Amino acid sequence: MVDARPWFAEFACAGTSAVMAIICTNPVDVVKTRMQVQGQLGQGKVMYRGVFSGLHQIWMAEGLRGLQRGIGASCLWQFSNVSVRFGVYGAAKQYAQLDSSASPVLRYFSSLGIAAVSGALAAFASNPFFILKSRFQAASMPNSALHGSSTSGRPPSVVSAFLAIGKADGLAGYYRGISAFAPRVIVASAVQLSTYDTVKQQLMSRFVLSDGVFTHLSASLITGVAVVGTMQPFDFAATRLVSTPTAAEAGAQATFSGPLDVIRKSIQAEGVLSVYKGVSANYARFGPYCVLVFLFLEQLRAAEIRLRKWRYAQIAQR
Repeated sequence: MVDARPWFAEFACAGTSAVMAIICTNPVDVVKTRMQVQGQLGQGKVMYRGVFSGLHQIWMAEGLRGLQRGIGASCLWQFSNVSVRFGVYGAAKQYAQLDSSASPVLRYFSSLGIAAVSGALAAFASNPFFILKSRFQAASMPNSALHGSSTSGRPPSVVSAFLAIGKADGLAGYYRGISAFAPRVIVASAVQLSTYDTVKQQLMSRFVLSDGVFTHLSASLITGVAVVGTMQPFDFAATRLVSTPTAAEAGAQATFSGPLDVIRKSIQAEGVLSVYKGVSANYARFGPYCVLVFLFLEQLRAAEIRLRKWRYAQIAQR
């Protein structure tokens, strides 16, 4: 017998696993962000042609600091986003008793709906930090909101950048791009959580696999492909929108008025495929990230269970 799992356990395990994963994959996320904003509306030169060349160029020009640009903001973004997504999803799934459903189809679509709702809540919680991480990662790009923002040539601290947003645009500034970021997170959450659960269960039942690392790795890789394919246009629009200055920050008309304006202007200036700029870097980041999140999460869940068992044993001996 063991104590009931506390409500916050999944929030803590998921948020921690996401932070651990982004520390490993942040360099590729930096490349992804810069590939999406480079050559914006046909202006400026294209510096990064691919994932590996981008990593090499940033390393040569900026060193490790450049590859881990915005890591503080990224960790805040990941913890706030993933803890809410997984925490709300896990609690709702348990309440709805989806695991006891006899129909895999019903289980999948029910999971899809719950994951979408959890994604919407996560988007609201993490949007301010997504703005910060996007701006820090694109800080060296000429059209970035942080480009040349300090006399030293270095981007400001996370705290000062956060406060500057509120000073320029008020509370609304922290939710700039939410109309693009929310669909991005909802789609990613719905596809990621429901697909991972379904694929893992199918692998275990059809191929008689154990609930171990190999199963988690296989389910994660398949899930990564599904997520990137569906969320790329939303990710592109959100990244471009929040990385450019607002009208208040620029002292002039903003480059984009909203996510649809981003897509419209980008397609007019750069072609239809512009919305898939950085898609290779997106999967190169999200594929390993997705694997690491679920691997870390499964291990943290197991460790948490062992901790609760140990705690129960200590209490029983008293």
